[in-house]
Amino acid sequence: MIPKVTYGARVRGLLEYLFGPGKAEEHVNPHLVAGYDDMALLTPSRHDRDGERWSLDELAARLDAPQIAAGERGVKQYVWQCSLSMPAHEGQLDDATWGRIAGRFVAEMGFTGDAERAGCRWIAVRHGLSARGNDHVHLVVTLATEDGAPVWLRQDKRRSQQVADLIEDEFGLGKWTPGRAGATRRPELTRPEVERARRVDQAPDRELLRRQVRAALAGATSEAEWVARMKGAGLLVAARTAATDRDQVVGYAVALRSTGAGKPRWYAGRSLDGDLSLPQIRKRWPDAPPAPAVQWKTADSAESTTLRGEDRMAVWRSSAAALEAISGRLAGVAPGSPQWPVVARASADLLARVAAATEPSGRGPVTRAADALARAAAPPRRAPAPAASTIAAELGRVADALMVTGPARDGGEAAVLLAVVVQAARLVVALAELRAAEQQAHAAGAAARAAAHLMPLLAQGAVHVERDVPGPRVGREEPDAARARARVDPAVDQQTQR
Repeated sequence: MIPKVTYGARVRGLLEYLFGPGKAEEHVNPHLVAGYDDMALLTPSRHDRDGERWSLDELAARLDAPQIAAGERGVKQYVWQCSLSMPAHEGQLDDATWGRIAGRFVAEMGFTGDAERAGCRWIAVRHGLSARGNDHVHLVVTLATEDGAPVWLRQDKRRSQQVADLIEDEFGLGKWTPGRAGATRRPELTRPEVERARRVDQAPDRELLRRQVRAALAGATSEAEWVARMKGAGLLVAARTAATDRDQVVGYAVALRSTGAGKPRWYAGRSLDGDLSLPQIRKRWPDAPPAPAVQWKTADSAESTTLRGEDRMAVWRSSAAALEAISGRLAGVAPGSPQWPVVARASADLLARVAAATEPSGRGPVTRAADALARAAAPPRRAPAPAASTIAAELGRVADALMVTGPARDGGEAAVLLAVVVQAARLVVALAELRAAEQQAHAAGAAARAAAHLMPLLAQGAVHVERDVPGPRVGREEPDAARARARVDPAVDQQTQR
C-alpha cells in the first residue's frame, strides 16, 4: 500500500476533483466509504437536473467548520489529503474493507483525537481505479479539531509510511510501501496488462505465468527438472546467456503460447515475482551446479503421466494423509528455527500445485490463498541458502505426487481431491499461527490472509467439477484438449474476496 500526502487550502476545490470525472475521465461512481460522522449525514446528493453533478456545499461546509472556528490561529494549508493505493495486480478491495482501512489510518495518524483532545473532521472517498489500474481511496482531513484548535503536523509523511506498513500487516496486504527493505518485491501489473485481461475475462498473463512457474518449482530437485516441468506445462521458455560465455545462463523468460497471429508476450523471471528471478531460484539447490544453456534447450517436457481413476484417488488419499502428518509435526518445530524459511517456501509451492489441480482457471479461494502464502514465504533479497529440512522434503514429495495425477474428472474424484485441499488448508493455518508466534508481522498477516481464504472450505467443503475449462495454458488450449476439471466452488469464499 502506497500513501501519497498533499496539502491544500480549499476543501471545496478538492471535493470537486474527487467527485468529478478525473483528469482522464477515470473517476467512476465516486462515493464515501468512511468519515468522522454518520455516513447518511455526510454523503452528498446529486443535482436533480442532470444527475451527474454533486451538491458539495454542505459537505464542504461541514469540513471547513473547525478551520473557521480556528480563525487566525489556523493552519494555512489546512486541507490534508492522502491517497492510499494498491498495486494493480493486488486486485480490488470492497468498500467495507476500505472503510476499515481508512478508519484505522486516520486513528493511527492521530486525527481522531483521544480523551485529552478533540478529533479532526475527515472523510474517505473512493471513485474507482486510477489511470494505471490501481485501486485506491482518498482521505481528506481538516487540520483543526472540533473545538477549533489548529493541528500542526511534524514528519507526517514519514508517519504515513509507518502507518501504511502497519495497515499492510493487519490486513495481510502485500508489502509495497516505498523504501521498505528486506523482502523480495512483486512487480506491478501495467494498465495495458489489466485491460487485456479484462477483455478476454481471464487473469493477466503475468499472473498466470507466475503461478505456473511456481507450481513447476514444487518438488523440483534441480534446475533442469524445473525447466522440463515448465515446458511440460505448455510454457515457452527461453534462457538468457552471458555476453562473454554463451553456455552460461544468467536469466530466463517465459511466455504463454499464442493462439492467433499475435506474438507471445515474454516476461523475465524477475518481472513475475522477486523470488522467481534465476539467482533466487538457484538458492533452492545450493549444492547443484547451474544448468548450462544446452540443458535449457534440450530439457524434455515433463509431461504428466495419465493415471487411472482409482490410481489418482489412491495418490490423493496418501497425499492427504501425508499433509495431515506434516501439519502435526509443525507443532514440534520451535519458532525461529532455521527450517522455517524453507518450510514456508515449500508450503507455498505445494499450495500452488494444489491450486493448479483444483482451480485451473486461476480463480477461486485456493488460488488466492496460494498467492497470499507466496508473499508470506518471500525471502529477503540477501537471504542465505536455505537450511535442509525433512519437512520441506516431504512437502516436495507430495507436490511431485500431485503433478502426475492431474485434475479430478468427476464428482467422486473431486470428493477425494477435497481431502487434499482440506489438509493443505490446515497446513496453511498452522503456518499462520507459527508466523504469528515468531512475531513476523507481515509474514504472519499474509499467511493469515491465506488461511482466511481457505477457512470456508474447512467449514463447508464445497467442490464441484469445472467442465470445459482450459488447463494450465488458460485460454490457449485447443478446443478438443479441454476436459472436466475439479475446482473449489468460489461461492463459498465470497466473504473473503477482496
